[in-house]
Amino acid sequence: MLTTPEANASAETEQPPPPPEEYRERVAAITATFAPPHDPQRLAWAAIQAERLDQEATTTYGPTHTHTISIRELRGWIASLQGDPEAATHWDLHVIQLQGTAWGMHHTITRASAQRAARHWTEITDPAARLALSKQLLGMLIAVTGENSRLSRHVRKLVRKTQDAVAP
Repeated sequence: MLTTPEANASAETEQPPPPPEEYRERVAAITATFAPPHDPQRLAWAAIQAERLDQEATTTYGPTHTHTISIRELRGWIASLQGDPEAATHWDLHVIQLQGTAWGMHHTITRASAQRAARHWTEITDPAARLALSKQLLGMLIAVTGENSRLSRHVRKLVRKTQDAVAP
């Protein structure tokens, strides 16, 4: 099927639908915890609430629905705010797979998530954990941004530095 440039442009700028009415207040309460200062107790509460919402959305809409994907994206943000970039990167990589199915691998939403995943990955301080995620991260970056994109090249360079740092 052929589409006009205007149709492609509107699809490319399309945003996920807002949360369903029955989730809006809960999502708003969760995202309110994102504002500084980041209180560990409030973020722990937000993580529990996001997990519950994830379970409900998965049951109601399925794991690949955009509502479920958005809630899982919240879980990654919470992990990052809790100071766990490894968990955040895991969530990012999971969400990107789902976004690729829902929106396409080259959609602006998916590309923004890829950049966030790379940023979270660079915040991982344990070299072994960083290297363990590097293959999956690079595979995703190549699929989303291209083999020779600036971001893919940058991450490959950081992987080499990490490998050199852990080499005996």
